[in-house]
Amino acid sequence: MARILAIDDNSDLLRMIEGLLRERGGHEVILSADGEDGLAKAAANPPDLAIVDVMMPGITGYDVCRRLRQQPATAEIPVIILTARGQEVDRQAAMEAGADIYLAKPLTMAELLEQVNRLLAGKPTRPAVAGAGIIAMLSLRGGVGVTTLAVNLALVLAQQGDGRTCLIDLSPSSGSAALQLGLRPDPNWSTLSTLGAPPSPADVDTCVLGHASGLRLLPAPFTPVVGVGLRSDAVLGMLTALKGRYCTVVVDLPSVLNESTIAILESAGAIGLVMTSDPPSIQATLGTLQALRDLVPRVHIILNHTIPGEQAPVQALERVLRQQLSEVVPYDPAQARALSRGEPLAASAPDSPLARSVALLGTRLQPTLQQVAG
Repeated sequence: MARILAIDDNSDLLRMIEGLLRERGGHEVILSADGEDGLAKAAANPPDLAIVDVMMPGITGYDVCRRLRQQPATAEIPVIILTARGQEVDRQAAMEAGADIYLAKPLTMAELLEQVNRLLAGKPTRPAVAGAGIIAMLSLRGGVGVTTLAVNLALVLAQQGDGRTCLIDLSPSSGSAALQLGLRPDPNWSTLSTLGAPPSPADVDTCVLGHASGLRLLPAPFTPVVGVGLRSDAVLGMLTALKGRYCTVVVDLPSVLNESTIAILESAGAIGLVMTSDPPSIQATLGTLQALRDLVPRVHIILNHTIPGEQAPVQALERVLRQQLSEVVPYDPAQARALSRGEPLAASAPDSPLARSVALLGTRLQPTLQQVAG
C-alpha cells in the first residue's frame, strides 16, 4: 500500500480518484483542494506519489511540481500532472516542471490507475530530454533516402558549427550510416541494449566512432537485431548522455512508430519527415502526419527525389498533404558513386545539388530548434 497525495480543485474528480485508489488500488489517499495546502500536507508527511491538477486557484500545478522537486523530502517522489489542455506545449511545460507523467483530461480511471501502478512499481518513465539540438529523421516508407539525408545533414551541421555534432543510426536491421561514412560499425549500440539500466555517459562514449570531418557516429550493428532491440529508457539514456557532449544530435530513425521511436520524436526539437512523390510514400506521409498530429508544429516535410525524370508538382503535393514542404532535394547522380566510396557529398562535393539542398535544410531547421530551446 502506498500513500498518494491528490491535489485538484474539482471535488467530484477528487472523490473519483480517492475511490479508485482506495478500492481498486488499496492505497492510502490524502486529498487537497489547492496547491498550497497540498504542499503543506506533502511536507508534513511526504507521500509516495503525487497527482496534481494544473489549473487551480492560487498556484498552478506546474508550480506545485517545481516546489516538490525543490524540497529534499519530496524531490524524488513520482508526480503525475493532470490537465485539460492537451497540446504539445503543455506536455513540454509539465516535463520541464519535473513531472514524470503528463495526462490530458478527459482520462479514464483505468488509465490513471495503470500509470500510478507503473510509477509505484519503479518501472522507468521517460526522462525529459531537452529538445533543442535534437533532430529526428523519419519515414514510415523505406527506401526514400532517410539515411542519406541524415548523414549529409549531420555532416553539414558539424562543418557549420564547432564540430560538436553526433549522428545516431537506430536501425535494428543493419543500418547503413557507417557504410555511407566509410566507417566500420564496431563498436555499436548493440552493447547498450544488453545493459540492465539506462546507459551512462561512459557507456555511450565507448560506442561512438569518429569521422575525419569531426562528426561523431553512434552506429547501428551490422548484424540485424533479433527481438525488441533497444528499450525506450535505453534510447533516452543515450540521448541524455550525448546531449551533454554535443550541440546537435541527429537521429536516423527506423521505419516504425514503436515506443522508442515515439520517445525520441517527443524529445526532438525538429522532425524531418522524408518522402518521395510516389503514391505509397504519399500515403505513408499522410498517415504519419495523422499519427504525429500533436507534434506537427515540429515536423518539416522533405521531398527527396531519388530517381531522375519528371516529378509530381510541389504545389499538388502540398495540397494533398495540407502542409508546405520545407525542402525539395533534387536527384543527384553523384550520390550513387558517393555511397559506393563511403564519401558523402556534403564532405566530398559540398557544391553538389544534394549537398547544397541539405545545407539549406539545416538552415530551415534552426528556427524550430531555437523555438523549442526558448
